[in-house]
Amino acid sequence: MISLAITLALVAPALSAPFVNVARQTCMGQSCVIADLSGSTGTPYTGNGPVANSTDAGDCCIIQYNPSATAEIEKLNPGLTCPATKRELGIPQLATSDNLEKRACTPYTLIFSRGTSEPGTLGIVVGPSLSADLEALDPGQWTIIGVAYDASDAGDACLGLPGGAIATQDIDAAAAACPDTKIVVSGYSQGAAVSHIGVANASPSAVKQVAAVVVFGDPFDGAPIKGFSSSKIKTFCATGDEVCDGLFVISAAHLSYGADTGAAAAYIQSVVA
Repeated sequence: MISLAITLALVAPALSAPFVNVARQTCMGQSCVIADLSGSTGTPYTGNGPVANSTDAGDCCIIQYNPSATAEIEKLNPGLTCPATKRELGIPQLATSDNLEKRACTPYTLIFSRGTSEPGTLGIVVGPSLSADLEALDPGQWTIIGVAYDASDAGDACLGLPGGAIATQDIDAAAAACPDTKIVVSGYSQGAAVSHIGVANASPSAVKQVAAVVVFGDPFDGAPIKGFSSSKIKTFCATGDEVCDGLFVISAAHLSYGADTGAAAAYIQSVVA
C-alpha cells in the first residue's frame, strides 16, 4: 500500500478544494460488516457480508481478538490456518501509551489515535491541529495523549483491533489516574476504528468519564459503540472518502480533515464545558 506521506505529497494541491461532510445515522454496507466483525458494536458478526481486501493474516488477527467471529470467518475463508497465539502472529505486547499515573490531572483529556503510516503518536493530518485548536479554546486545560500503537497496513487488515486494545488501556488508565477529568476519544482513519474499539472495551467506570467520541474518515462510519450513547459520537466523513464506506482507499477527500479540526474543537468544547 502506498504510504500516507507519499499520498499527501501527490494530492496536496487538491486539499484546498471544499469537501462536504455527511454524518450517517446508521452504518451502511461494508462499514457495518467490519464494525460488527471488530466486536465494537455489540452486534454479533453473522457473516452478513465478505470483508473487502481481507487477508489470511488479517483474518487470523481478527479471530485472536474476536473469537466469536471464528466460525463465520472460516466459512468465508475455507482452509484458513492460523497461528495459535498473538505472539506468533507478530502482534506487539500491550502497553499504555504514556506514564499516565505520573501526569498532573487537567479538567479535560484527549486520547487521539493517528491514521495508518502517520508518524509520531498524533500523526500529521488531524492530531496536531486538533490539539492546537483545543488548547487555543481552553489554554492549559487539556492533557493530550497520542495512542502509541502500530499504525500499519497489518493493523488495517485486523480492523484496528491491536490498536484498539492499547486505546482501551489508555482510556482505563487515564480515568483511573484522574477520576474527575472529562475524556474525549478521537481518531483519524484507522485511528477512528481504534477509537471505537477502545471505548467499546473500556471499563464501565472509565466509559462514564468519556464525554464524546470524535472521529474523522471513519471506516466504521455510523456504527454504534457498545455500551456508549450514539448521541455522543461525532463523525466527520467527507463525500468521496471511500474509507468511510469501509474501504481502505486513500484519496484527496480522505486527507482533507485538517480543515475540520476547528469545527471539531468547537463541538468538543460545547460538550465538555
